[in-house]
Amino acid sequence: MILSSLNAVTCPYKYPEGIQKAIDWLKNNDLASMAAGTYEIEGRDIYAMIQEITTQPVEERRAERHDLYLDIQYIVSGIERMGYAPYTGSEEILENPEGKDACFYKNLKGENFVDVTAGSYCIFFSNDIHRPCAAAGEPVAVKKVVLKVKESLL
Repeated sequence: MILSSLNAVTCPYKYPEGIQKAIDWLKNNDLASMAAGTYEIEGRDIYAMIQEITTQPVEERRAERHDLYLDIQYIVSGIERMGYAPYTGSEEILENPEGKDACFYKNLKGENFVDVTAGSYCIFFSNDIHRPCAAAGEPVAVKKVVLKVKESLL
């Protein structure tokens, strides 16, 4: 997992090309004025889902992991608590829907949480279990972008 911000000074290093294209897309679009929906960046290899959600108590959110795509979860407005636990392969599966790039888990041990504010993002790889859309206190409205980048591009 990586936690960073678009507001940070530019670093001398770059992410792998697929991740960098997604981050550049965030920087080059007026996300606050864009409508909720799906936006293709490079077809289905890299795409963005703009969402307007209301956060929920942590215990009401499912922890998830993906095999094919990494997630870049960027907060446009509001604040969202995100959970993280390293995937070890021994976690208890809640649901693994066939044909979907998502597996859901329950009873995670050693889960950590971070409050992600506007302008910040988390990158979750296939070895990262994450719990998005949780409330950092009382539930609030959040506008966010979930960028999906095929891990095979890295």
